[in-house]
Amino acid sequence: MVVRRVKPEPGNPQRWPDVPMQARTRRRIAIAVPLILVLAAAGYTARWTYTDRQADEPVAVVRAFLEASRAGDVEAALALTTGDHYRSKDLLVPEAMSADWEILDLGLQSWTQFTVDAQVWATVKGPGDTELTHQFDLELLDGDWKVADPFATLTIDELPVPYLEVNGITLPFDIAPETAFETDFALLPGVYRLYEHAPELLAYKGEPLLALGERLVSADGSESPGLVEAFAGFAVVEGDEAALNERLTAYLDECLAAPEGPESFGCPFGLQDHHIDDLDFTLGDDNRWEIIEYPHAAPASVVWDTIYRATDIGLLTRHEGRARVTAVDAATAEEVVLECPLTTNGLYLVFDETGEYAIGPNQDPNASTEFDTTAWDDGYESYCEPA
Repeated sequence: MVVRRVKPEPGNPQRWPDVPMQARTRRRIAIAVPLILVLAAAGYTARWTYTDRQADEPVAVVRAFLEASRAGDVEAALALTTGDHYRSKDLLVPEAMSADWEILDLGLQSWTQFTVDAQVWATVKGPGDTELTHQFDLELLDGDWKVADPFATLTIDELPVPYLEVNGITLPFDIAPETAFETDFALLPGVYRLYEHAPELLAYKGEPLLALGERLVSADGSESPGLVEAFAGFAVVEGDEAALNERLTAYLDECLAAPEGPESFGCPFGLQDHHIDDLDFTLGDDNRWEIIEYPHAAPASVVWDTIYRATDIGLLTRHEGRARVTAVDAATAEEVVLECPLTTNGLYLVFDETGEYAIGPNQDPNASTEFDTTAWDDGYESYCEPA
């Protein structure tokens, strides 16, 4: 028999003859297909799990940074940062930290796989239920996420006292006008209270400060806190003026007992010899002043209600005193007793680094070369009159 191969007609596909599938093949397929599906699902699950873990790492680092700051573990908090900043580190110490705030929420702002940076936002709450939100930038360094420059800045350029107090710790600060300069302090997240232990006779006017990232706001319960100046100033408080006036009495006694008497730098205005001479009276070399009534004074701000500078803290004369001296009338050569009003003009409260005060002229009780000494020589007229 001759078998001839016949070419199929166009459009009529050639089909393989139906061949029954063997039972062993069917069993293998039944096992292989579910296995392939399981392995594929596992691969996708592993891939998404790895991606989720990568995305969670920046958030976990920011949370750890905030928790370390709140716990006062400065070393642990700084270890989670890039460490790059230009500000003073004097307040990056456990003693300056406060736990009077809480972490409300935080989450991933932006991140893409295989990048080396991310952004994480965080919201915290401080005193007065003040809430503050900030976005932190993170960098991937040597396989570890680090928070980049997460510090707020406390800027101080002038103070009325020679020290800064923050959360109970004190730092020396030069208040001399010719040498003072602006200082920037780095702050970790937290609450910062200035001058909880205010200097004598003064009270601090500012609210606590809430710091988060580069933000530093007044934690006074306002719904939308804005940026604030760090030092809010002092106010004079009602206090025991008896102690102040005891110091004033001692100061005046020492001043007038000095060999030069009222000619000494810092002695009361209006009692200088050359002012007496202007009244055609002359003081003898052996004259001695006598205070017959001491003035009564109170602390006061000499410019505004708020005290920002050392020159703002003066003595207000509540009641004038009286001083007496024997002079010679230039016209008659007769001795005349002169009486002069005694005030506290030109005297200030001078604070030291412990918050205690002394009385002195032009903010410096010990200096006779003060830049403003001309006020003692030429700025006041004498009101002495014959008794």
